[in-house]
Amino acid sequence: MTDRQVLRYTQLCKRRMDILLHSGASWLPEYEAELKSIDQELKELSEAKEAAHKARERRVKA
Repeated sequence: MTDRQVLRYTQLCKRRMDILLHSGASWLPEYEAELKSIDQELKELSEAKEAAHKARERRVKA
């Protein structure tokens, strides 16, 4: 993972938690679409993260 991908991943996690923890009674319909978008991007970044972990493990074992 690049530094930029790590930064984006943490930003998305923070935004997701902000929405979930602070929306409560002030839930807005827009949050649902935003959460879906965040979840999709996190999924893509998670795949990159897993690939980076596997590559590192292969280097360590070699």
